[in-house]
Amino acid sequence: MAVIPKEPLEWLGLFRQQMDEIFRYLSTLEGREGYTEQEISPLVDIYETPTTFVVEVELPGCEVKDITLSICCSTLVVEAIARDNSVPAGVNYICLERAAGRFCRAVEVPPNADLDRVKARYRRGLLTVEFPRSKDKKTHIREITIE
Repeated sequence: MAVIPKEPLEWLGLFRQQMDEIFRYLSTLEGREGYTEQEISPLVDIYETPTTFVVEVELPGCEVKDITLSICCSTLVVEAIARDNSVPAGVNYICLERAAGRFCRAVEVPPNADLDRVKARYRRGLLTVEFPRSKDKKTHIREITIE
């Protein structure tokens, strides 16, 4: 049974999920004949606890050696190759919903996250990246004098 949103922002979230699903479906129709490698976008959950900021990325079919994590400024960049997408000779797919190929996903990290103590783990297709909250009360917005 579907959950019916009660708040306007929940309706927007549901609308976004449906639009993402439509575009994901349309992108699978484009290269059906040749089955070429396509750019995919994994599902991401982002949440915070009193002590951490957590990013979870769903990466089924990925090997740890195929995943690259980096931080550029205050952005977490996740890159990977999802499962081998070579099609055996003589195979004609009737239904092809699982994505394969390369992807890159960027997530903005909040200013109070400690980028030096970030931890990542990968278990059963789920990449979890945890940023502890910084204990320093640094001001991230400051005025610059003009000479």
